[in-house]
Amino acid sequence: MKNILRGLFRWQPSRETFIALIAGVIVLGLSVAMIPFENRPWLRIILRDIGQIYLMGILLPLMFILHSGDSFARFGLSLRKWYIFLPINFALGVLLLLQFLSKSPPPAEFRLDAPTLWKTAYIVVALFFELLFFYAFLRTLFEQALGSAPGIILAALFYAFHHAGFQPEFGKLFFVGVLYATTYRLGNSALLIYPFFLGVGGTYDVLIQSRVVSPILFPAIRTLFLVVLILATVTWTWNKQRNRALGLA
Repeated sequence: MKNILRGLFRWQPSRETFIALIAGVIVLGLSVAMIPFENRPWLRIILRDIGQIYLMGILLPLMFILHSGDSFARFGLSLRKWYIFLPINFALGVLLLLQFLSKSPPPAEFRLDAPTLWKTAYIVVALFFELLFFYAFLRTLFEQALGSAPGIILAALFYAFHHAGFQPEFGKLFFVGVLYATTYRLGNSALLIYPFFLGVGGTYDVLIQSRVVSPILFPAIRTLFLVVLILATVTWTWNKQRNRALGLA
């Protein structure tokens, strides 16, 4: 019993905990900063795509893990047990989709056309940011300091409130954050939720369920821009990590 409680709760804050907290606050601040610019879409896009998604959500976690000398596997970013986790991920995605279709089917005017597909692509890219920043980076560092239960709760809180500037449905999103963070934690693997489980939930919610989410403007160019940035960053990081493992760095 003591071992279980020790895993759920602890008190070992460190410099890394402070970094995670500050990073989370900055991401929230970038979202709040979007609110006054409702009529200036390009400023909102810069705050969201460059500030939140790329600089804070992709570049910061990857650079932190790389320069800390830690393993990506500790953050759940590996192919470990992919043959188990990916089928579970797919099954969870299918079950979630069936539940959505039964409880809130798409409206008659919904069309799976080119603009919708580009919006879907943009959402999937944004979900990769959520995966890396909230469920891998923040949750791991908070768990390291406070235990798995506070780690999940804090990650879910930051996840929910980072929607302030474009989808202020905090109660629902907190529950969603707890669900995904807990599933991620069960196997400590991104492959348990991305791309299927997280993809179905995020895409269906934004495109069909939510009535308050801001419209996705210019999804094609934004998606292509982010994909190029993210692929270049991930490739560079992977090469650096591989060279370090081979003793070449």
